Amino acid sequence: MDKGKRYKKGEYLFQEGDLTKMLYIIERGRVILTVERNGKKIELATMNKSQILGEQSIFSNARQGFNAEALQECQIMEVPVDMIKAQFATSPPGVKLIMKSLVDEVRQARQVLRSMKMAQDSSPCPQVSIPRIFCILNLVTRHTGKLLEAVPKDVGLGEGVKGEGSPTQRYKVDFGTIKLYTSRMFAESPQRMKNLVDLLQKLDYLETHYMKNDDGDEELDHVVIKDLQAIEDFAEFYQYNLYKGGKSEVIYVDMLAFKVANALVEMSKDLEIGHKGAVSLDYDQVLKDMKDTYKMDLKATHLDILEKKGLFVQRVPNGDSKTDLKFDKVEFQTINNWWKIIYEIDKWNTTGSVDANESVSLYDDVVKSGCPGCKGEVLDEHKFCPHCGYKMTA
Repeated sequence: MDKGKRYKKGEYLFQEGDLTKMLYIIERGRVILTVERNGKKIELATMNKSQILGEQSIFSNARQGFNAEALQECQIMEVPVDMIKAQFATSPPGVKLIMKSLVDEVRQARQVLRSMKMAQDSSPCPQVSIPRIFCILNLVTRHTGKLLEAVPKDVGLGEGVKGEGSPTQRYKVDFGTIKLYTSRMFAESPQRMKNLVDLLQKLDYLETHYMKNDDGDEELDHVVIKDLQAIEDFAEFYQYNLYKGGKSEVIYVDMLAFKVANALVEMSKDLEIGHKGAVSLDYDQVLKDMKDTYKMDLKATHLDILEKKGLFVQRVPNGDSKTDLKFDKVEFQTINNWWKIIYEIDKWNTTGSVDANESVSLYDDVVKSGCPGCKGEVLDEHKFCPHCGYKMTA
């Protein structure tokens, strides 16, 4: 047992998503519990002397749902969970039942507090609202919209695998109805919904149709949704990863991972799927295309970043003294489509609005700024980015 381990101010006892093997007893000082979302630190609670953290590890292997950070210099007694489990195993059944019930109540109370604090996020589209407004749009459309003709699956950016699968159903829905349900039935912001419609129009998931009102001003009359299933699927994907235990990296867009994944999707778009949904690309050709088309030097670290996000790329010898890159085409396309949406939401939260007329090209910023890594300005004579150290291609 580690007695009286000292933590300096700002040091973490553990972080969101960690699997902890210790019970933390605060002997001196204070510890703050936080989560980080969209670059913001959201405070949940402050723990004081004699309080305990990590107690859920006694009964489960669940990952931590928050960060525990020393608010000042702290002295923490760290007790191995296995030691507590061994002592607990000899306890009477009644004691076990009471203790498990108390630990479960603490865990549920912290989850409720976490949800409440995240709901207070003042961003234009906070995380808790993202699955909610997508779900509202899906439900209102399915219950009040008019089903139009079916179209090929390759319409729009929510395409899955182009040319494959059943046709996409299109729906026409009155925007006044959407606003009414959004505000009255779901207590959400109509303006947030309007911005979502603009965002989905920008990504070609829907069309907007305006009409002049009695005053002669144009206002949004109705929308035609091209791929309603994609909207529902994104809501399900986002809520699952937002609320599951720990921090799910896949709903946080890393620009380098995003650009590599997007490039691989574009390179493989005309390739047929092989065994278990995989496609193969010649590694040397990928390196060349990355340099020539996407202005990137593909390195092993880039594939490591993708792996941390849950996207796996295998390097497989092809028998001709060459190497292929092999990955799941459908999975990459799906996650790439979801990252496009999240990327636009992140920009919305940064600027405060959605510019429906802005280009959606992921590589515009590379052309404008020069650096694929940090988007900073780079001169022609620079071999490395002066801001982040990224190695520039010749």
